[in-house]
Amino acid sequence: MSIEEKLLGTSWELVCYQSEDKDGNVLYPLGEDAKGVIIFTVNSQLSVHITAADRENKVTEEKLERYNTEAEKQMARIGYHGYSGPFNLDEEKNILTTHVKISVLSDYIGSDQNRSAKLDGDYLHLSNVQHPERKLVWKKMK
Repeated sequence: MSIEEKLLGTSWELVCYQSEDKDGNVLYPLGEDAKGVIIFTVNSQLSVHITAADRENKVTEEKLERYNTEAEKQMARIGYHGYSGPFNLDEEKNILTTHVKISVLSDYIGSDQNRSAKLDGDYLHLSNVQHPERKLVWKKMK
């Protein structure tokens, strides 16, 4: 069974979302206790939502300066990230591509978001192809 076939019709909860700052130090764009869900429908649609557990606790400008990308800064400012659209998986390269139709970040709309994908039992590991320091671990919901 292919990775894509294993993902269809499944839901996953966020275990960890981390990145690295400009100096290579680990940081958590939506906090160490961020909450999230990613859903893969049977007709190859993806929907992902990640939120800071405490959205009232605003991130400081000093902390934002450590972030590598404007997308991470925008996510941190609003305490939320989400997008959806059809997806496909290149099984040879293990690249999951979402063709974004809806997103909280306007720059994502109409883009292809590419993630390295690895399944390890009940865990799904995704990392941004353009920014491999940005890593997410998801646990399959039962």
